[in-house]
Amino acid sequence: MNYKQHILKLSAGLIIVAMLAWFGCAAKTSVSRIRPAEVSLGGIRTLALLKFEGKFGETVRSDFYNKLSEVQHFNLIDTSKTNALDQVVYDQVDDPRFLPAFENIQADGVITGRVTSNINDIRGYDQVQMQEGTGRYKKEKNIFGKWVDVEIKKTVLRPMPYVIRQASLTTDFKVFNLKTKQIIATSKVTENYNQKFGGDKEYVLSVLGGMKLSQLPAPNQTLNELSSSVASQLVTKISPTKITETIEFYDGGKLGYGGHDMIKRGIEFAKRGLWDEAKAIWQDVIKAEPNNAAAYYNLGLAHESVGDLENFNIASTMYKKAVRYGDNKLYLDAMARIQSAIKDRQKYEQQKNMLKQTPVKKTQEEKGVRIY
Repeated sequence: MNYKQHILKLSAGLIIVAMLAWFGCAAKTSVSRIRPAEVSLGGIRTLALLKFEGKFGETVRSDFYNKLSEVQHFNLIDTSKTNALDQVVYDQVDDPRFLPAFENIQADGVITGRVTSNINDIRGYDQVQMQEGTGRYKKEKNIFGKWVDVEIKKTVLRPMPYVIRQASLTTDFKVFNLKTKQIIATSKVTENYNQKFGGDKEYVLSVLGGMKLSQLPAPNQTLNELSSSVASQLVTKISPTKITETIEFYDGGKLGYGGHDMIKRGIEFAKRGLWDEAKAIWQDVIKAEPNNAAAYYNLGLAHESVGDLENFNIASTMYKKAVRYGDNKLYLDAMARIQSAIKDRQKYEQQKNMLKQTPVKKTQEEKGVRIY
């Protein structure tokens, strides 16, 4: 590939980056909320992670344990050094023969899994157009206006090797309640990987999706990435997690009417985390202009940022008024988002209350078990 082609591709990439920056220049803020567990494990406060079967079983179990520790929802028991549980297998987790060993770890429930993985590299060649010198020259003006000799190029096709990496990692898991002696949850999580390296992507800028053949990772690295993703999904299955969204403020637009400058001023306060000052400004705008949709929308965003059920309900009221007085996709998106957030918060409160009603198991450190 010649210099001119590189410049053209670089220019295209810069134009795209500039466009993204232009369209993404609206003021934004981050809003966090709690997403409830997909599978409620009512009555389980202390959870033991057993062996995960499969070649990458320990990798997934370790990633899962670490990520589950971060959310601090369960009291976790590390059974990796408990030899008595080495024989517990995925298909027999509810076998009565293992109950005495389970009693010794003082857990409310145990979770185990089975991990299957697959990875395959498909190799081939793409015919890629390239510019090649002919040994003949012509006169052209350079960027300084001077005549110079420029080699005449011709377009040729050259075979470029590529590798398409395809991989998948699946984890089936079961949760066994030690008090009821029943399996209370079963599910499956799968992560896939499909990426082409080299070939017609060899000389494409990374911002445009290009991946050089030299960037092909080692097989284990790909599977380790999938393991981390699977572990994150496993956490969301059984534990409440914190999610963060980036949301735009709205200043009323260029054609906005009265209160436009005040709305912008409120946004500047909010961007610095001074939400009380921002709310006071937007409330003043609403007093002066009861139909100002942008003020209602931003006020709703201020209450949504608090993250509790009471403020979610207030935010919902603000967003409804924004929709009533204005026609803007941001308002409709906010309505859908806050309704989902309210349902999630209600479900989370139920899960939290069930957890509070379950006493914490005592630690048995003398038996080599660690509780976090």
